[in-house]
Amino acid sequence: MNIINKWCTALFISVSLFFLSFSPLSYVSEDYYVSYEHLMKHEVINEDYVINYKQRHSDITAIAIHGGGIEPGSSEVVKGLANQMDYSYYLFEGIKTTNNQILHLNSVNFDEPIGRRMAQNSVTVLSIHGYSGEEPIIYIGGRNQVYKEMVRFSLQNRGFRVEDAPPHIAGMHEKNIVNDNQLKAGVQLELTAELRKSFFKNHDWSQKNRGNTTDIYDKFIDALKEASSFYESVLLFKNDDSDFNGS
Repeated sequence: MNIINKWCTALFISVSLFFLSFSPLSYVSEDYYVSYEHLMKHEVINEDYVINYKQRHSDITAIAIHGGGIEPGSSEVVKGLANQMDYSYYLFEGIKTTNNQILHLNSVNFDEPIGRRMAQNSVTVLSIHGYSGEEPIIYIGGRNQVYKEMVRFSLQNRGFRVEDAPPHIAGMHEKNIVNDNQLKAGVQLELTAELRKSFFKNHDWSQKNRGNTTDIYDKFIDALKEASSFYESVLLFKNDDSDFNGS
């Protein structure tokens, strides 16, 4: 290889690394940490992240495993729904001043014990995530077909755009925390950045402004409440049907 080719190769690698460093970690193929144990060795609880949860022994548990600054808006949806419906909830939240994306553990590998145990003790799980996107879209996934279609209907009935999640965010893996429950089936919602920003006044999803929610946020919560109430009525009959499995 002559000196010109060496220089071009070095330049290409440098430029590639430069742009990669600005890519959102949540959407690259590999997370920085491979497990909660790995994360714990490098991050400090109550300084870099917090775990907030409330066990209310409800059939449905709402979770945001990428809450706080990791995927802004996901925590607010979970707490809004859970507190109004008296559901159990679990939040794993980034509280770093910057670079919260490094705390992202994908849903299959997410093994923080409290969160996993709460999911496993629930009949089903509703998991809220953030996704990239400049249009307000909800990508819906998970293995619980009945609950999923009720959520889809309620959201579309209020004017939200709902699409089937593409395979890499479809929430179909049996080890995904959303499906690690009594029915082995849950619902996973991926909310685009544009939709989540619309939940907050002035499209400002900074930590200091996340308490200032909009009518769009209220409408979104109302849709989830309606769908979840319908689904709870289905669960009332589960003991009368030994074949009921959420699909």
